[in-house]
Amino acid sequence: MTRSFKELTTEQFESFAQTHPAGSYLQTAAQSRLLARRGWQTSLVGLVEENQVVAAAVLAWIPVRMGNMFQIDGGMLIDFSDQDLVAAFVDGVMAFAKEHRGLFLRIMPNAIYRRFDDEGQQIGNTESTVIDALTRIGFEHTPATKGWTTNSSPSWQYVKPLQPILDAQDTTKALRASFGKDGKYYLKKTDQFGIKVRRLEKADLPDFKALTQDTANRLNYHDKDLDFYQTVFDEYGDDAYFVFAEMNFPAYIKGQQQARDHLAEVVANLDARIAEKPNYKKLKRQRAEYADQHKQHEKRITQAKMAHEQAGKDVVTIAGALFLATANEMIYLYSGTYDEYKNFYGPYAVQEYAFEQALKRQIPHYNFYGISGVFDGSDGVLGFKQGFSGHAEEKVGSFVRPINGPKYAIYHFLKKILARG
Repeated sequence: MTRSFKELTTEQFESFAQTHPAGSYLQTAAQSRLLARRGWQTSLVGLVEENQVVAAAVLAWIPVRMGNMFQIDGGMLIDFSDQDLVAAFVDGVMAFAKEHRGLFLRIMPNAIYRRFDDEGQQIGNTESTVIDALTRIGFEHTPATKGWTTNSSPSWQYVKPLQPILDAQDTTKALRASFGKDGKYYLKKTDQFGIKVRRLEKADLPDFKALTQDTANRLNYHDKDLDFYQTVFDEYGDDAYFVFAEMNFPAYIKGQQQARDHLAEVVANLDARIAEKPNYKKLKRQRAEYADQHKQHEKRITQAKMAHEQAGKDVVTIAGALFLATANEMIYLYSGTYDEYKNFYGPYAVQEYAFEQALKRQIPHYNFYGISGVFDGSDGVLGFKQGFSGHAEEKVGSFVRPINGPKYAIYHFLKKILARG
């Protein structure tokens, strides 16, 4: 059997990566191009047996002190249960990296260590195949950590399988039915409010950046720059979904007025019936309930008119997000919400739109991406995602192996000294 490690063409890599069960947006030719435009050097590499690709990865590297750091984020795409295959692939990467001043190799596999329900209870067995395969050939393992990171793919994520919905006769009904109580409730509200979701053009990206920056400022985190979003748009093409949820004030106010007027008629009819049967408690309870709903619509109308006047335009953006599609999954990456419009529940409409696009493309997996890994109720992001009914996953963590041992020892020592300082 002839086995060789080599750089792959885009066509070779994509035909393999798009059908691999561990494939993600991080292991695509588009991601390789995006990294290259962001200052990294990249190569599509793989193991080939009898003219067939049997393992592959987007390999990226960037200068650090004393050499280059090599990285495989979200990969490699390989059968980790085949120890000989893993060793052969890593040997190929190491040899390639040595030729390019490699200092160390870091791998963050797209592999799940444990799964959890919404209460934080483990589901199924622990999966240690990847950890065993890499530590056996000299990698130092760092387990997944709880909390948030913007430096690499998250250690914890929230996901939802879509195959049961794809198998249903009516996918639209099955999708809504699959959501949790909160998801159903708030999506019903967005229906009532007339919230519309629009896919953006490249010319809309400065507005998208304004939304995400506003959210980042409010929540105190670092947002991606406009050039990043434009690069994603260019490199991912039809697989990148930049979307806005929008509110049409005149249409919303009209709908609220119609609902208010209908409730006024209902209350008037109940008043007439109560006059005839003043001791009928059930009618009085119904009257109080409908009267309260009437007040709520009056309140929304007043608030919307004020917001309309402040906005100075009929249609406003209330929320938005970026999603990326692959053959395996639809992934939710970046988003924003204008705080003054949070009561219109735009993020729920945005999520349902992305689910619908995934179903149209027959994508079997939906990835809400990062969560903190804390299940005590303090993670509001997790709480939002739980409204759509999925489960949490803890990844296997990261793995580091020196390429130039002596230099890496010095580099590691200097990092520790600088960290103490």
